[in-house]
Amino acid sequence: MELVADNLVKKLGRTTALDGVSFNLEGKGCFGYLGPNGAGKTTTMKLFTNLLRPTKGSARVNGVEVSTEPAKALKAVSSLVEEPEPYSFMTVREFMEFAARIRNRRVDDDEIKGVSERLSLPRPDELCSRLSKGLKRRVFLAALLVQGTDILVLDEPTAGLDPAESVVFRNIIQELKKEKLIFLSSHMLFEVTQVCDRVTFLNKGKIIETGSVEELTRKYTSKALRIEFTGKVPATALGQLKAQGVILSFEIEGERISLVRFDGTEETRKQIVDSLYPLGIRNINDAQLGLEQAYMELMK
Repeated sequence: MELVADNLVKKLGRTTALDGVSFNLEGKGCFGYLGPNGAGKTTTMKLFTNLLRPTKGSARVNGVEVSTEPAKALKAVSSLVEEPEPYSFMTVREFMEFAARIRNRRVDDDEIKGVSERLSLPRPDELCSRLSKGLKRRVFLAALLVQGTDILVLDEPTAGLDPAESVVFRNIIQELKKEKLIFLSSHMLFEVTQVCDRVTFLNKGKIIETGSVEELTRKYTSKALRIEFTGKVPATALGQLKAQGVILSFEIEGERISLVRFDGTEETRKQIVDSLYPLGIRNINDAQLGLEQAYMELMK
């Protein structure tokens, strides 16, 4: 299972949507493609699903060029790009059967039941037109699963879903990545942190950073702590730490909670905790995800 981008360039009129993008995704797991709106994420997904053709460079699936041999290349790929929905006039079962037939597969009752239970789908005879947006998205994912491909290309799969539906979808992706290669684009940092193994940051059509979630989190360590005290925030003690140069600044966010900014080193973090612990600390954690810190610094 492999997706390779080799110096991909895509011009849309006078706009360069992608400018020399290269990466190699191989094996099982979830690979995040992260960037702001307009960064080029969807354009990349369309190049890998033959919805667009590159101006220059190549997109290859398992060594096969998508633009020149699409049928052969996409035999291994199922995709959710932008916001597709199951056909409204079909039932849940009919749409799953239709998706399988595209791949010359037939699904029996046992397979439909198994996928339905796995994704908590509505009744097989339910019309797709009657489903909520979240359920339609799940039905579409079920249709991808019954196609039996090893690679899933998912373009912001939780966009527009409510928080509960997003959690369900993330849990599904975490399960699927154990057996498939998932190429997932998103601009939601928490989602990427939860489900992805490696991340590529994209901005203005260019790749600006790549690494595992753990590597990038360590590299861009959070430089702010949110501290909850057992009693009232000890403003005097925080002021003394600031005067000593231990902390850069602090903000009181509530009667018992303060946001403390420092240089991000482990030595200073320990010094802050040692100084404040005797005053009663109920909870202390990073005010920002390491990945969020990376995103903010890289997108500058």
